[in-house]
Amino acid sequence: MIFGLTAVQTFLVILFLFSILYWIIPQKGQLFVFLLTTFAFAYMAYYLVPDELDDLSNYFFFLNRMKEGGKETLDEMISTGQFEWDTYRVAAYYFYFISFFDNPHYLTAVTIFIVYFLMFLVIYKASIRFEVDKLHTYLGTMFFLATYWYYDTASGIRNGLTFAVVFVCAYYHLVERKNIALCCIGYILAVFTHSSGIIPVMLVVLTVVTLNTSGKTFNFILMFSTAVASVGIGYLADITDNSLVQSLAGKTEHYTEKGAYDTSTMMMVNIAAFVFVFLLLLYVSEYLLDKKNPVKLNRFYKYVSNTMFFLIGAYFLNIVFHRFTRWIIPMLGALLFMIGMQRQKEKMTKEDRNYMLYTAPSGVRLKYNIRPFVMLAFVAFIVVHLWYDCNGSSLVWAHFEQEWLDQGIEFYW
Repeated sequence: MIFGLTAVQTFLVILFLFSILYWIIPQKGQLFVFLLTTFAFAYMAYYLVPDELDDLSNYFFFLNRMKEGGKETLDEMISTGQFEWDTYRVAAYYFYFISFFDNPHYLTAVTIFIVYFLMFLVIYKASIRFEVDKLHTYLGTMFFLATYWYYDTASGIRNGLTFAVVFVCAYYHLVERKNIALCCIGYILAVFTHSSGIIPVMLVVLTVVTLNTSGKTFNFILMFSTAVASVGIGYLADITDNSLVQSLAGKTEHYTEKGAYDTSTMMMVNIAAFVFVFLLLLYVSEYLLDKKNPVKLNRFYKYVSNTMFFLIGAYFLNIVFHRFTRWIIPMLGALLFMIGMQRQKEKMTKEDRNYMLYTAPSGVRLKYNIRPFVMLAFVAFIVVHLWYDCNGSSLVWAHFEQEWLDQGIEFYW
């Protein structure tokens, strides 16, 4: 235990301390608060002990092998295709790098640090670029912290890391329009870290290619792109022996066979998060596409729109849906709220109050009148999801060594 606290209690304490520091320190120092919070989550991750059935147990085992055998063991693992490292060599070298540390627990600590640092960086950059005030930034950040699956990131390692790299690259590529060459390198690294990286990268490519394409027909096609992609990957697997294609084909078949009609509580929570963010997108869309605003967001809006309509079809590949709702939707919800609600506030300030109340188009008046309820619903969703985090999400599986011992449970080490 850390200071006598369980893993769930430690998580809540970190959120509480973040909130206190965030409101004490001026907004110019919010990056410092984000860094402290990142270190706190990484420190917590260091002490997590995996269950025997977690992937993390296997990762610890391989790290120990690499530490003992060095580069020769790494080469052997790659040549024999363990964890498909013959294809996803970036992951293999990442684990090899971690093996230089004196303790395998640095794997979770370093991974959590990288992932949360990248996500906080996006929030920070967005708050500066779009001049988001302190309240909207705080609520957006809390949405991210409440809905991002911490223990899945810490125990799964590769999935969370892959999605984080793709998302930060997508933000810089589509919004900041900076370091695009580095972003392309990031996309390649993500694809060769885990098979799950190919889909978010393809969504970025789709956004760039279809930037000037709109309409219900395109969205309808996008919803069924999952099935089309599955057939396409299967066809490529039949005509080529490329290891990446073969890996994707195998995983696609595996996911399809599992079926999509998952009615577990976790799936229902993921669906709720998706629906909530989709409704938020509809509410703030006109503020993201405001032609009078000097900072255009058409690329970001297109990326979000493509992702949301893709996920409607991806429900039938539930593992894909799970991954996006756990590692992409939290950040989309945070940014949509921060940027959209801030722009709405600015527009309301500039416009005459009587215009907004009486003479504005009905849609504008409706959004203006229900703004307090949207704010309240956003806060309520954060609170409810935090309750679920502590009572039903994978976070309840997070334990420190002493917790396992107190419960009389054997753990892998």
